[in-house]
Amino acid sequence: MQNFKILLFFLFTSVQLFAQNGGNGVFQFLNLPNSSRTAALGMGYQVAPVQDISVSFVNPSLLSTKQKNTALLNYSNYVSDINLGALQYNFAVQDLPLAATLLYVNYGSFNETTIAGEQTGNTFSGGDYLFNIGIGHNWNKQIYYGLNFKTIYGAYDIYRSLALAADASITYQDTLNNFSGGIILKNMGYQLKPFNNQRENLPFEIALAISQKLKYAPIRYHITYNNLQQFDLTYQDLENPDNPADLVTGEPLPIQYSKTQMLMRHFVFGLEFMLSDAFQIQSSYNVRRNKELSIINTGGAPGLSFGFALQLKKLSFSYAHSRLNVAGGNNFFTLQLKPSIFNAKK
Repeated sequence: MQNFKILLFFLFTSVQLFAQNGGNGVFQFLNLPNSSRTAALGMGYQVAPVQDISVSFVNPSLLSTKQKNTALLNYSNYVSDINLGALQYNFAVQDLPLAATLLYVNYGSFNETTIAGEQTGNTFSGGDYLFNIGIGHNWNKQIYYGLNFKTIYGAYDIYRSLALAADASITYQDTLNNFSGGIILKNMGYQLKPFNNQRENLPFEIALAISQKLKYAPIRYHITYNNLQQFDLTYQDLENPDNPADLVTGEPLPIQYSKTQMLMRHFVFGLEFMLSDAFQIQSSYNVRRNKELSIINTGGAPGLSFGFALQLKKLSFSYAHSRLNVAGGNNFFTLQLKPSIFNAKK
């Protein structure tokens, strides 16, 4: 246990890689929540073993044969007319746990205009789609590893793009102390067919996560440190980098950020209150989302998320609300069918 914590600290302080700036690249929908639980925990990476099978899409090393023959359906009216959905089914081939997931984002219908802004009378639509196969394995009852293999497709009017990507994760679980920790490498891949003859980077990310249930309280905390490959995640005005301004108010933003401010943008903090085996409440605070979506002199509590999960005999229902800013937030609804519903006696 102590050796593993030392290893996590070493990785946390020493990994320095380079990648594209946040927000650049293609297929950013890969960073959207796939379930209510993921949204409620602020898009933090999950390493604790739970009944919700959606965690195996975020962290494939959490795949288990205990989840076989379980289906999950997630839906969110994300922003305006943007619809986000996910369908997942976990199964097993002999003793090998597997999961198949279909994720889609429909951006709705748009009016076509000329370069001068005049409407042509035509409309077009856009959408992103992902099909994923996940595989997991246990090494020695404490070390788990897994892989996701993704096929990604985007269609915006006449433009089409195809990409292949993979996730890799390793999770350590100390059941005696209710502690879990892991590392996730996300969206390692290549754009086979670019939208407009120019290939772009996928939103590659390396993240560390830990989770532990308190010994004398029904509370589990979750801490994620994301984007190890890039330390500075602060916003930069690419059109006017020497004088960045707030996108809404136009007021100048500070150009220099302290090391502490840069460091904190990597963290997602989550709490889970396990009131019973059938009912749990989750809440989280995503520091980077708060800094990027805050509007000066307004409220809205951006970066805060909360949700709950209700486990019944044959199915589970969960809900989450993720705050954006004073303008509102997103609602997520997830339904999970447990194995018993498929094995009901006739």
